[in-house]
This record gives sequence, structure tokens and C-alpha cells, in this order.
Amino acid sequence: MAIETTPEPTPTRNDVIPDSYAVYVDPGRIYVWQYRVNISEPDGQWYFVETLDRDNDPKLSMDHASLMPPTGDGYWIYSRTYDCELDCE
Repeated sequence: MAIETTPEPTPTRNDVIPDSYAVYVDPGRIYVWQYRVNISEPDGQWYFVETLDRDNDPKLSMDHASLMPPTGDGYWIYSRTYDCELDCE
């Protein structure tokens, strides 16, 4: 599923390692951001990467993941790496 605009909520954590990920999981979807440092954003910024539909049964792989307390509709996972594989059966 492609989303043209950045979904809400967005990551609020700022004490992160460049190129790490924030994953937000709600009942229907999984949203992924990456924290990137570049010339225009030397202090870094979160960039939206993709949305995954949970009905497609995505399998996530993460290293050094930190699960944050649940929010109203979902929860955040912050991770050093991120990889996804969809179950297409």
C-alpha cells in the first residue's frame, strides 16, 4: 500500500543513531521511518519509508529493538536495523 503523505503519528524520539528505524504498529498497519543525517539536515531528521498492511502478514526483522509503552492506538519500536518480508501465500 503506497501512502503519498507522511502518516500520523510521527516519531518523537531524537536521541537516536543515524540510519536507525522507528516502526509504529496499530491494529491495521505498520508504518516505518528512518532517521537520516544529510547536508540539509546535519542534526538528522525522521523520513517516512513505507506502510505495510497487517492483513498481508508482514514478517519484520530488527536488531537491537526497543519496544516503547503503548499509546492510544498502537505502539512504537525503535531499532538499529529493519527488514521486512511479506507472506504472499
